[in-house]
Amino acid sequence: MVIYVESVLAFNFLLDYLLLFGAARLAGRTVARRRLLFGAAVGGGYAAVQLFLPRSVLLLLLALAVMGAAAFSGSGRAVKLTLLFFLASCGFAGVVVLLGQGTGTMTRLARGVVAADLPWGIFLIAAGLSYLLLSVVFRFGAARTGREVAEAVITYRGKTARVRLLRDTGNTLSDPATGLGVPVVDRHALGGLVSKEEAAALPRIPYCSVGRADGSLPLLRCEAIILDGKDLGARSVALTERPPGDGSAYAGLWCEGCEKGEKNAGTTQKTMG
Repeated sequence: MVIYVESVLAFNFLLDYLLLFGAARLAGRTVARRRLLFGAAVGGGYAAVQLFLPRSVLLLLLALAVMGAAAFSGSGRAVKLTLLFFLASCGFAGVVVLLGQGTGTMTRLARGVVAADLPWGIFLIAAGLSYLLLSVVFRFGAARTGREVAEAVITYRGKTARVRLLRDTGNTLSDPATGLGVPVVDRHALGGLVSKEEAAALPRIPYCSVGRADGSLPLLRCEAIILDGKDLGARSVALTERPPGDGSAYAGLWCEGCEKGEKNAGTTQKTMG
C-alpha cells in the first residue's frame, strides 16, 4: 500500500479539528478558531511524522496532550478540555472500528496512523457519531443529577460565542437598568469575545455569595442572546474569570425564568451555594 505523507497530514488535520471543536462544544465553551487550527496542525504534523517513527503509546499520549495545550491554553479549562478531546478521540476510534467491521471495509493502519484508503465519509460519520454519543452521555448525566443545561448564543460587537449554561434557581442577579435577570458566564468560555482588559473597564454589578457578601462582577451588555433557539434580544451577562461549579459541562449559570423576560424581584445580588 502506498501512503502519501501530504494525504495523511491533511486528513488527520481535518479530523483533529473536528474532534477538538467537538470537545469544546461538549464542555459548552467557545474556543478561538485559530487555536483549534493550531491544535489540528500539531495533530496532522504528528500523524505525518509518526509514519517514520516506532509505534509508541506514550508518544501518542504526549501528542494528544500537546494538541490539547495548543488548542485550549488560555481557555481557563485546558486540562478538562484536553481530557474531553481524549474521550472524543477514543469514541471516534471505536466508531471507526464498528463501521469498518459492519461495512466489511478494511481499516489499514501504518504505525498506528489511520491511512486514508477508507472513504472520507466513513470517518466524518464516525466523528459525528462519537460527538453525538458523548453529547447523549453528558445530557443523561446532567438529567440524573437534576441539572438542566441550556445552549446559549451570545452576540457582542457583531461576534458570537456559543456556551452551555446551567439553569440555576439560586441566581437572582438582575440588571439595574432593566430589572431583567442576568446570567453569569466564564469570560474564557467566550473565545476571545472580551479581553481581560476590556472586562476590567466594564461597569460592575454587585453580588453576594457564600463567604463573600460584597463582591462585584463586570456587566457586559450584549446585542443579543439566543437561548435554546429562542431569541431573547439585547441582554446583559455578568463575567467571571472562572466557571461556576466544576465547569466540566457548562460555562456559566442561567437564572430560572430569565428566558421569559421575567424581572427578578428587586435584587441586584446573586446567591451561590
